[in-house]
This record gives sequence, C-alpha cells and structure tokens, in this order.
Amino acid sequence: MSENLIRKIDLAKWGKMHWYIFFSTSIGFFLWGIINTLGYAFFPTYQNIYYLIVIAAIPLLGDLILSRISDRIMGRKKTYIITMGLYGLGSLIIVLDLLFIKGLLQMVLFLLGYGISMFGVEGENPIGLSLLAELTPVKYREKILVLSPNFENIGAAIAAAIALSVYFMKNSFIIMGISIAIMAIIGLIIAIMLRLLMPESIRWLTAKGKIKDAEKEISKITTSQELNVKENFLSSNIGLKKRFLILTIWALANYLTWSLMAFVLADFYFKGSSLIEVILWANLGASFAGLLIGPIIDKIDMRKYTFISFLTATISFLPILAYTIFNFKSLYLFYSLTFINLFFITMTWFVRTIYEPTLFPTTNRAFYIGIVRAIAMTTYTISTYLTSSLPLWGFAIYGMGFQGLGLIASVYWIKRGEDVRYKSLDVLSKI
Repeated sequence: MSENLIRKIDLAKWGKMHWYIFFSTSIGFFLWGIINTLGYAFFPTYQNIYYLIVIAAIPLLGDLILSRISDRIMGRKKTYIITMGLYGLGSLIIVLDLLFIKGLLQMVLFLLGYGISMFGVEGENPIGLSLLAELTPVKYREKILVLSPNFENIGAAIAAAIALSVYFMKNSFIIMGISIAIMAIIGLIIAIMLRLLMPESIRWLTAKGKIKDAEKEISKITTSQELNVKENFLSSNIGLKKRFLILTIWALANYLTWSLMAFVLADFYFKGSSLIEVILWANLGASFAGLLIGPIIDKIDMRKYTFISFLTATISFLPILAYTIFNFKSLYLFYSLTFINLFFITMTWFVRTIYEPTLFPTTNRAFYIGIVRAIAMTTYTISTYLTSSLPLWGFAIYGMGFQGLGLIASVYWIKRGEDVRYKSLDVLSKI
C-alpha cells in the first residue's frame, strides 16, 4: 500500500498543490535571505569580530533542534508553522531595538531578535528541502530543488538593495527596520495561508506508519499521472556513511568560501555603503546562477554538473588571488570578481540542495541535513576567528583550497556516485 502511495507522488502531474508547496517553501527561503543579509548589512555599524562569530553561530540550534522535531514528532507541515512564528517574533524585536541608542545594549538586542529569527528560518531550511524532495514528482524534482532555494539569494539581494537605498537617509536604521517588518508581515501571511492548504509529506507519514493519514493527504495531490517519465530504478551503491562524508565535504567547501568576497575581503578594501554594494553584487551573482541553472538542471548528468561546479568555483579564485597580490583598488573590478565568484560558488550550493535531501533516508532526512549544515557552520565560526589575521592573498588561497577539496570529492562521485535524475527517493536513500 505505501509503495503505491509513493509511486503516485513520483509520477504525479504538476498541479495546484505542487504550486502551494513550491511558493510556501520559496517564501521561507526568501525570508531567510532577508534576515541573513540584515545581520551582515549591520556589521559596518558595529565593526566587531565577535558580532560576526555570533551571527554565524546562532543558526546551529535551529538546524539541529527543529529538524529533529520535524523528523521525529511533528512532520514537515506543522513544524513550518512554528518557524514562521519565530521569524515574526524575531523581526518584531529587531524593529523595537531600533528605538534604542546605538551601543552595546542595542547590539545585544539586535542579536537576540536576529537569533530568534534565524533559529526559525535556518531551522526551516532542512525541513523545506526535505518537503520539496518528498512531495515533488521525479520529473520536476531537481528543477524545484534549485529554483525554490534560489529565493534565498533573491531575498538577500532585495534586502541589500533596501539597505543601500536608505543608507544615507536620516534614521536609516528605522526605515530599514520598517521595510523589513512590512516584507516580513506580508510574507508571513502568505506563507501561513499556503502552509495551511498544502499537504503533509506522504513519505513522512508512511515512514511513521500513518497510512490512513497518508491516504487522506494523497487525495489533495492530483491523481493524474505523467506517462512519459523514464524512471531509473538502479539502487545506490554507496553506503550512508560515505554519502554523509561526501555531502559534508561539499558543505564545507561551499559554506566556508561563500562569504569570503562579500563579508571578509570587502571589509579590508572598502567602508560604509561600498560594503553593502558588494553584498548586493554577491547576491545578484548568486541569484543569476539559480535563474540560469534551474531551468536546465534536469538536462545535465548530476555527476558532471557537480564536477563542473567545483572546478569553476576553484578557478574563480585565481583572479581574486591576482587582485590581492597586485593590490588593486578598483571598486568596480571587485564588484565584477564578486559577482563571478558567487555565481560559481552558488552552483556548488545547488549540488547540496539537490543531493542532501535525496541521499538521506526519510526517517532522519531533515536531521541529517541539519547535521551536515551544523558541521559546516561550526567550522565556519571557528575559521572566522582563526583566519582573521591572514594576509589578503591568504584568503584567496584558502578559498581555492576548500573548493579544491570539493572538487576532489566530485571526482570520486563521478566514478562511484549517483545521477539522481528520475530516481525515486526511496531508491536513492536506501541504506
């Protein structure tokens, strides 16, 4: 019975409920991008290395706790409501914090609101990826696992644009806070409405033995079947431990290099509004990568795509190395290098958004994604402190080194790994 339900999901034609799921998760990613950029956009105000460490470390708890609750107790849909509530509460604290005079107290209150928001939206990340993978038909799965997470980049770009547009205005903090609050309220209302309408994950329900509930939820999804889908039933030949190791290496390569241009090197070269402009260009590059790759990702062997992504991301640090060695001071050249670098690094992020939810078993899918992310975040937090005294060219070598590590893992994956296209999750994630 459960196998029949799963097959209906995999071969379903795209319908109204799939749109609800897509837009619901996309709004979550969009809000994640807004609040994440807000933390870094305020950095020039405080100029404190411990501030950077805190905003990098805070999301850890959300990733681990909420993903565990989702896997074990509440499922995907119910946990989604909690994450939105946390985002709303955190956003309110951030807005109220703007009433305080700039100083240590204001920074602490900002970090409190930011932390609550990030606990929610960061914890939603593994849950959202799990839901998308579990409910999206195999014909569309890889596209959706690129296009929906890409709203994080779009949200981050919009947040940076807002921060930049009000930077020179009087009371710019208040204007920015109100703008973010309005976007949050609109996003929250739409997201909650969609999440009440969308189904629970049928895969999660069947994994928990709730077959009757799964049958009720499947009735919400179109019963029409895709007739031209050529499914691949070859089972995985890589064990769970090796999958976890490979995904962790890719997460480290991606997470530890993503912020080097926009949030590390830029701070050595530029001040004030120029820093926010760099963040904007970084997120524009990332957004463009998603818009370009999303529509064509299902046409590419995922193993080859993975190799190309890490190869180009590694190479993209070469002109950055030259920029630091020859001590260029061109703002527009830095913008260009940032755009290009983030374009290719974001391609490696899509390797993660596709492989992480497809290679882990349903019973622990969100939690395992959360652990992989937590390892990367912890390493990034430690790295932020340890690398603070590196020479500028050292950061470029650092970026090349970690992307090179991801490249080595991708070579192994070409020989032993899976092309996940048109494969059921139950085949891919089999332990």
